Amino acid sequence: MRGVKLRIILIASAIALAAVPAGRSASPITVETHVTLRVEALTVDRGRSKSTGIVRESEVGPAMPATFELTVPWGPGKATVGVRLEARLTSITPDGEAVLQLSAEAAGPDGKPVRASRELRLAEEGSGLFEVFGDGERRLLLTLQSEQVARAVVRKAANVGAPVEFSIAIERVDGDRVVLLETNELHTFVGQAVEYSFRFGQDEELQAVRLSVLPVSISGDVVTIDAEISGALPGAGGTVLVSHNERIVASRQATSRLSATTGNPPAGYRFQVTPDF
Repeated sequence: MRGVKLRIILIASAIALAAVPAGRSASPITVETHVTLRVEALTVDRGRSKSTGIVRESEVGPAMPATFELTVPWGPGKATVGVRLEARLTSITPDGEAVLQLSAEAAGPDGKPVRASRELRLAEEGSGLFEVFGDGERRLLLTLQSEQVARAVVRKAANVGAPVEFSIAIERVDGDRVVLLETNELHTFVGQAVEYSFRFGQDEELQAVRLSVLPVSISGDVVTIDAEISGALPGAGGTVLVSHNERIVASRQATSRLSATTGNPPAGYRFQVTPDF
């Protein structure tokens, strides 16, 4: 770890609010990663797949789910299966995969609805399959092809809450050995998240960790915080993804510890988060 320079990233809304006088909040502009999705319906019968020619396209963003409506020919005559697919973009992982939450409702010729859901991770230009309906040996699958695009987004002006300061200490963990790397002060407001992240190395040596802390509310000398850790760390079998959320209820100047580690004994990083308000 010697010589490694960690870097802080503050989310756009927190930066913008810090620069705007009270009572004159502006609508900050930020760049978001969106995913364009191409959805095609396939039928699989006795192990052989066939395109139905039914294709839909749309775009999904962090606050912009996409809905796809498909009517797929099914069996002889004019029988069809109606499919309604909803896709939500929940996150972009440190290694660039888009994490999509998919939910579908399909109704066959008998009109009885069938529901299915799954999480799908797609690379920057990736594809995946989602089975949404079945009847005997026949199956209806959706293929999803993705492409990530950058979009400039105007966020709604936020109401500035009470100021909150976080002292963030970053520690390297190697089993029982814990070494303090650096400490930073991050300033934000109730209702506005602030982030700390770093990234170095590549391929199997990639180390990328992101910590997001959101002060949700203050009541007397107690603050409620939503904390999220995500990242990628090297492991014995290759890169290991870490991700978890925690809700913290802390008094002023009380320290909470959040870890991003893998293996046993653990290796990775630990954050000490101390709020003041």
